[in-house]
Amino acid sequence: MFDNTVTYSVNNSTIILRDEKKELLLVTPPQYQNILVSRYGCQFTDLQPVRRAGTKNVFLHEVFKRDKTFFFVKAGETEFQIDLKFTESPITTMKF
Repeated sequence: MFDNTVTYSVNNSTIILRDEKKELLLVTPPQYQNILVSRYGCQFTDLQPVRRAGTKNVFLHEVFKRDKTFFFVKAGETEFQIDLKFTESPITTMKF
């Protein structure tokens, strides 16, 4: 019934997209918009956490065991810093 493929992994506070053909819908606490992650980028979305083909729903409180507002996302070769407390610009592309 549920797809058990490994679409993502977690390393400390970083969520890493493993399957570049799939997308992650990061389901945030209710006061924030959800975040859609693909191999091309990371952006806020109005998508609700319903099952849809090609998208894996990831509830942040299940991944981090609490409502976390600061974390990192790695998609492809790009890493993003997410800090939901900065409502104007919460997603920042990390430059190394």
